[in-house]
Amino acid sequence: MTSKSTLALLGGQPAVTNPLSPWPIANERIRESVRNSLESGQWGKYEGELTEQFSTALRAKFQRQHDLLCCSGTIAVELALRGVGVKPNDEVIMAAYDFPGNFRAVEAIGAKPVLVDVMTDGWLLNPGEIEYAISDATAAILVSHLHGNLAPIQSTVDLAGELSPKPIPVVEDACQVPGATINEKPTGSLGDVSVFSFGGSKLLSAGRGGAILSNDESIIQRAKIFANRGNDAFPLSQLQAAALLPQLDQLDALNQKRNASAKYLYDLLKDEPTLIPRNGFRAPDPESKAAIYKVPWLVSAKVCSRKRFLAAAQAEGIPIDIGFRGFAKRSSRRCRTVRSLENAIVAAEQTALLHHPVLLENDDTLEQVVEGFKKISYAAMQGELN
Repeated sequence: MTSKSTLALLGGQPAVTNPLSPWPIANERIRESVRNSLESGQWGKYEGELTEQFSTALRAKFQRQHDLLCCSGTIAVELALRGVGVKPNDEVIMAAYDFPGNFRAVEAIGAKPVLVDVMTDGWLLNPGEIEYAISDATAAILVSHLHGNLAPIQSTVDLAGELSPKPIPVVEDACQVPGATINEKPTGSLGDVSVFSFGGSKLLSAGRGGAILSNDESIIQRAKIFANRGNDAFPLSQLQAAALLPQLDQLDALNQKRNASAKYLYDLLKDEPTLIPRNGFRAPDPESKAAIYKVPWLVSAKVCSRKRFLAAAQAEGIPIDIGFRGFAKRSSRRCRTVRSLENAIVAAEQTALLHHPVLLENDDTLEQVVEGFKKISYAAMQGELN
């Protein structure tokens, strides 16, 4: 098969013919841990040893002193915001391109999102826009590490302490990047409070689940008070903890494989006209390392529409889909916008994301993915995707 082969979308043979492994994986260590929880009776307890063990392991892995486990990354964001003291009618600064649940978490409190643009070369909140967004109502800054890009979280924390008479707390959303490091420090250890997700597609997966971590016990205590409704209203179960515990030990090795595969794909596809890397996945300094949940590109609007590109890629067997829709078009009743949001608009309209499980496949499968993308680029340049 060559890049000039007929697209599967137009009746040709798909490029990716090797079967792709499902996610989440269930290797023997995970099976053993879950089996032990069943045999010991721990799996059905409201409170037990497994969540305690997982909390201890999380704090050690992400260099935090306090934590609260919960039912999802989405509720974790809300708990973190409440933990730093966000109240109704406050404002929370965030990127205009981000996970939609983060916007809704701010609204759930009765606070207002304040949208700033992302950086020109990535998908991350631009720290240079923060000073224009601060007001007397600013109560927090929400910063997400997205699509393998690691946010300049330390500079954001520094700015939050310099630009306001009272330091503005920073919520670090590390849901997509567990195991990544910035200047040899784990992501999730740099904001005032950090957020993790253990959803079914995440690098650490229990189907559902989340956590917030902080060195400030008062932040965690405020979150616990909100979550307590006679008992914990947003719990992580013992059975979920059993599935997650062995994954913490396996995370670094899997991240290393995913990073190597993502670099391989970027290197081989860097000259393809349909795909714009926009700095792709990146670590901010030589002492840092990324973690890849989604491999991002922009689809070149000059060559073909994103809709047609994605239809062609999916027909080739490539596990790829759109990025987030972004918030730039949200009503002024729901949010306040700051200056231009042009980069966030581009991200919302052109981002395509390759799902991480394919990065754990063998070289032959990765080569098929590359061939599929090259087929699409060739067809697009020939006008076959118009």
